[in-house]
Amino acid sequence: MTWRVIVHGQTYETDQEGLKQWVREGRVLPTDQVFQPDVGWVTAGQMPELQTLFSPEAMAPPSAGDVPGDGIASYVSSDVPSPEPDLATYGQARGYPPPQMSTKIGDIADLWKRFLAVLVDGFVMMSSGFPGVFILTTVRDSSQVGRMTGGLTIMYLGPVIYWLLCVYLLSKTGASPGKKLVGIVVLRDNGQYLTFGMALLREILKSVLGNLCLVINLWFLFDSERRQLYDKVVRANVYEAS
Repeated sequence: MTWRVIVHGQTYETDQEGLKQWVREGRVLPTDQVFQPDVGWVTAGQMPELQTLFSPEAMAPPSAGDVPGDGIASYVSSDVPSPEPDLATYGQARGYPPPQMSTKIGDIADLWKRFLAVLVDGFVMMSSGFPGVFILTTVRDSSQVGRMTGGLTIMYLGPVIYWLLCVYLLSKTGASPGKKLVGIVVLRDNGQYLTFGMALLREILKSVLGNLCLVINLWFLFDSERRQLYDKVVRANVYEAS
């Protein structure tokens, strides 16, 4: 499994043994953020696998130019502080600005919260077309073309507008209204929100795959990282928002 660690605003990838070696070498501190598969983002000092490895000697910062692994960009200057333990903003490698977040990352969301969020969003989406249905019920004969056209437009356009709103909110806050209500959030592997394009791709794949085969929606139960197929494509997952 791939583990990720943020040191001085840079994101690095390795396996568990590689991460332990970086701790022994003093390259990773207890306050550095680590993405643990099946758990999510935590501070290194909170991980039982690493707690016994931290010592006063291992707390020394890495020397200038050192990197925690082969072929990875070097650290930024040593005067840049490492992330605080409870920060909800995480850096990203290769010069990208830190994401703007309004929530902390918790454990990976369970099935029931995901299902409830889908039900809430589905109900609101269907309800957004009800005004059009009501207008159509008032049509008395074929001469009322304008009213019929308006009713059909609202009936179909309402759900589409709500769906696009969900995509937009997913890219800005990590959660549709349904997800916000049940307390879950969608984040990429580096801790950032999806871009609008990636959120749009995720929702399209979610709709297509879900309609092709309902069983696909249970894929994450058998996945080692507990993520859906469409989340694998956009490199994201659904977490508890705390």
